[in-house]
Amino acid sequence: MIIDSHVHLCGPPHNQESAVISIVEGGTFTLPFKRDECTMELLLEDMDRRGVDMALVMGFPEMISNEHLSELMKEHQKRIIGFTGVMDPKSSDSVTQLRTAVEDLGLRGLKLHSDCHSFSPADPEIVPLISCAAELNVPVLIHSNPGGMVRGYFNLSTPGHFDTLKRHVPEATIIIGHMGWPRYLDLITVGQIPGVYVETSWGLTGIAELNGTAYTTKLLRMIGIENVVFGSDWCSPQIGLEQERQITLIESLDLTREEKDKILGGNIAGVLGL
Repeated sequence: MIIDSHVHLCGPPHNQESAVISIVEGGTFTLPFKRDECTMELLLEDMDRRGVDMALVMGFPEMISNEHLSELMKEHQKRIIGFTGVMDPKSSDSVTQLRTAVEDLGLRGLKLHSDCHSFSPADPEIVPLISCAAELNVPVLIHSNPGGMVRGYFNLSTPGHFDTLKRHVPEATIIIGHMGWPRYLDLITVGQIPGVYVETSWGLTGIAELNGTAYTTKLLRMIGIENVVFGSDWCSPQIGLEQERQITLIESLDLTREEKDKILGGNIAGVLGL
């Protein structure tokens, strides 16, 4: 089974307007795709084309509501699993938002974006929210791409902060988005912490382009094959080409069939109890 651990969808209206998300500290960021390019129908077409059985949809409140994502899960229960997003993980009502999404709407995880939400995984202010996720037994995928899309938040996104987060909430299940690119060497330490997983989108292909496939194979084994999960950050057919690149790269690495299958779906299936 192939499971894409990191995709996005837009809810209605599906139009030619660009997807726009807010930054907690003020202002907005315009994403590089239109709302009608980020639909369930187009995602399923790409998944079917590439043999992807299931995808984890990461919620952003301004892209898709929890209610709409919950309805899509019910309609396509064998194809997608929804992770809720919150407007501000440091706010007092974020815990209530998470509980409602999981207990009432059936969503199965939490997605946080350090740049847009203006926090570091080491911030004590997010401990109540992460503790709630651990109590609800849902994983938390946190953006970790210091070279990411919003300028001025480089230090918030570096992988070392996850070591502090796991000290604060050792029972939490945390997925590090994008392999912490370009700070991926930190994963040799952080990626081996129990309950921490490393998601491959943009990072794995970048590592291979920079260092070659032999180096990439060694790095994955040093992190621990059982700690790595495939993800593409799909949010439109054009950006979805990363999905194809990731699968092709993983299949080309000098790994056993069992190791490839763990990365492509087995590891995240275990996390979610599928």
